[in-house]
Amino acid sequence: MRDVIVVGAGPSGSYMGYDLSRHGFDVLLLEEHKEVGRPVECTGLVSERVMKLVHTKAGVNKVSGANIHFPGGEITHVSKSEKTIVMDREQFDKDVSRMAIDAGTDLCIDSRAISVKEHADYTEVKYRKAGKLVEEKAKVIVGADGVNSRVRKDIYGFRPKRIVSAYQVDAAYEMQDQESVDVYLGSKTSGGFFGWATPAGPLTKIGTGSLYPTARNFFNNLNSRFGKDRILGINGGAIPISYLKRTYSDRSILVGDAAGIVKPLSGGGIYTGIISSQCGSQVISSALENESVNRRTLSQYQRKWKRKLGLELWFDGLVQKLFASLSDNTFERLYRVISRPEVTSVINRVGDIDYPSKVVLSVIAKNPEILKYLLVRK
Repeated sequence: MRDVIVVGAGPSGSYMGYDLSRHGFDVLLLEEHKEVGRPVECTGLVSERVMKLVHTKAGVNKVSGANIHFPGGEITHVSKSEKTIVMDREQFDKDVSRMAIDAGTDLCIDSRAISVKEHADYTEVKYRKAGKLVEEKAKVIVGADGVNSRVRKDIYGFRPKRIVSAYQVDAAYEMQDQESVDVYLGSKTSGGFFGWATPAGPLTKIGTGSLYPTARNFFNNLNSRFGKDRILGINGGAIPISYLKRTYSDRSILVGDAAGIVKPLSGGGIYTGIISSQCGSQVISSALENESVNRRTLSQYQRKWKRKLGLELWFDGLVQKLFASLSDNTFERLYRVISRPEVTSVINRVGDIDYPSKVVLSVIAKNPEILKYLLVRK
């Protein structure tokens, strides 16, 4: 019997495998696809914090600012001194999995989990590998298998309440400004979220997210800005932007997207997923060493990740709900505030893609009238 089975070899799952294996535990990592990192379902925009956690050379560009496009055609530019990394997401995922393998994790690709059960003394996973049904047992199972998590469905029976649909393409379009991401607000490019164009050298990642209806409905309006017949590849999927009330069970935990531990304002889940895996690894290690795997000991996992991320995700989720309700007219009123030099200087000074509450609270403190706009429903 294994110590731990991790379902899902994205960054959260692979990092969990790496962290547990390097501490001497027997870990099996299951990946449903035939290749780690594919299909790509992410823009690949991360902070330098992430690059320090993972041994990778997946970075393809660095950006230091954003051009924010408002519904009426106005544009505001914000920037910061710390660079944000645009990375090759496929290569990044492979690099995290390589770390796990090097530490001793057994990785099985083309292995789709089809059922997960908890028993009194172990967990049981049935998965299909190359057409054959395989059964494995472990003391603990980790659900790192994304928004449609099999572990979550079979053991927990519920899912995150707020989910964004995302649609993105790689386009043969080279943005003139390679140091800034373009962000598009308003009803023509998104339903309650935002659109984006991220420079990656000779390519541009163009996409949009939406709470209602699906993102595909808005994509053509955004893509028309970049010319026709330039699409080289399409990717996307669902992004949970609210975390579960409970992320542990008797012999399992959920990390990353499977638990909804994702940044609500941006939909970014790599940093939060890795942090949740670090917390989970610490708790599982202690439980296994003390031979006390149970709901009480695994509940420490939720306390740990919430101490690091809970308040941030809660506040960002509240702001996102307000943001999702704004009309184009309200965005125009917000533009008149945000474009003021004293406001952009605050954004430039305290902006942090991993902890956006810092900039939101700082801007509101300097300009409390923004609260009035956030509460407008017209």
